[in-house]
Amino acid sequence: MKQAIIFIMIVSILLSASCSEVKTASTDISAPIDSLTSSDASSKGTLTESTPSNNTSSNDLFNTKKDELRGVWISYSEMGNAFKGDFYKNIDAMMDNIKNLGFNTAYVHVRAFCDSFYSSELFPWSSYITGEQGISPGFDPLDYIIKSGKERNIEIHAWINPYRVSYSTEDPYSLSEKNPVRKYMAENPNSTFAVGCDGGLYLNPANDDANKLIIDGVKEIINKYDVDGIHFDDYFYPTTDESFDTADYLGHKVKNKNPLSLADWRRENVNQMLKTVYNEIKKKDKSISFGISPAGNNERNYNELYADIGAWVKGGYVDYIIPQLYFGYNYRTERFQYDKLVKEWTKYNSDVTLYAGLGAYKIGNASGTEKDEWSSGCLMEKMINHSREYKYDGFVIFSYSSLFSNDKLNTEERNRIFNLIGDN
Repeated sequence: MKQAIIFIMIVSILLSASCSEVKTASTDISAPIDSLTSSDASSKGTLTESTPSNNTSSNDLFNTKKDELRGVWISYSEMGNAFKGDFYKNIDAMMDNIKNLGFNTAYVHVRAFCDSFYSSELFPWSSYITGEQGISPGFDPLDYIIKSGKERNIEIHAWINPYRVSYSTEDPYSLSEKNPVRKYMAENPNSTFAVGCDGGLYLNPANDDANKLIIDGVKEIINKYDVDGIHFDDYFYPTTDESFDTADYLGHKVKNKNPLSLADWRRENVNQMLKTVYNEIKKKDKSISFGISPAGNNERNYNELYADIGAWVKGGYVDYIIPQLYFGYNYRTERFQYDKLVKEWTKYNSDVTLYAGLGAYKIGNASGTEKDEWSSGCLMEKMINHSREYKYDGFVIFSYSSLFSNDKLNTEERNRIFNLIGDN
């Protein structure tokens, strides 16, 4: 017992160490993907060859995590930037960056708005490829991304927003003629297949045909591509407004003598979709992982997004979760400060694989009580070590362009991560 107490005391001291006490790398990673063009992609985006310092870091206690997952999210906008210039060279540069930093996994946004960055019979091509939804790039981007990743021993997980159709319109008829939502609503104009909400359009979690489209979309990917996983993020119900699905809920109450409350019914709609997706994935290949990145605020997940994390992990609907722990240690609300959240989420790590989601997008961009710490140049390193202390199985950083930005603070953070990981 005394030894355990001493160990925790040492850990706490190490985690509170100032930046000046931790070694600085001489390594550097060059331009983020949004600056790559066909003429310079082959020379940019690679880790400058360098040998890590032999000085001992005060955090070397944790530098032996050889089997941890080290991932990065590549968003739909970053995917769109890869089409500016030579796509193949840009993707290779991104994968080189990821590999050379010591990372091993990329969560690639392949479907964000009922459209795709892959050749699909169900969804039109993404508007982020050419500026117009439904226009083919003339090749299969996902096929090449998988090839490029696997050549570098990087796992590629297909990241999907299951319900989101559009941020910018509630009108399905303004979508591409190839969009399944427009086609379905044209044939079934009174259907609740998709619902407008706050200027956007979403598939209805209560609609069987909408859920079938989501499930069929996942099956299409795992049957056609050698992906290592399917990944959903934190977009589930877009609102708590009762009018979103009034007719469907009324139907539930009519059919059942003991109907669920609206909130429980909504959570169950999401649960059943996830359970089916999980079963279909495992039916195809048990080695393909399925996981979700829920919001860090679990009360919001449960009460506003109708995402019942406890049911997912206890029911075996997911292989892993990546809570979005995007708050600093000095966040204005103590309840959501990083050290509180990273500990809170460990309640699930006996039931499911647990990774820490870290928000590099805040580097140099935070405000209020968090501003100074996100400008320190060493916060990400501290957060990674803190997640290791609590036995997380790895970490994932949002997102690629922030992690590999050439801004001074981002470069400092990245170099410290490189030294932390070393050659593991």
